[in-house]
Amino acid sequence: MSSLAEPYVITPENLFALPLDGLLAAVGALLVESSIADEDFFGAVYVSPAGLSLHLPQGRSVAEREAIIRLLLGRVLGVSLAPPPAGLVIEETAV
Repeated sequence: MSSLAEPYVITPENLFALPLDGLLAAVGALLVESSIADEDFFGAVYVSPAGLSLHLPQGRSVAEREAIIRLLLGRVLGVSLAPPPAGLVIEETAV
């Protein structure tokens, strides 16, 4: 996993065009299965000096997981994206 000290510039085009495994490797992100069972929880990103970890709930479809991963990565990496779909709220908090 690469660190955030070695940034990889992600554009809107490659955010959605790169294969998911390649995108995760390019930004040094690790996928973690979350134990949060709340049906309204779609995922979270934890940013640390070691890199990014994406925490996703189990039971979502592959398409949902991939869309959320790309949306969350775009958000945390500062990629210019259209607003999320109505009803999907993205909250940011410091830990």
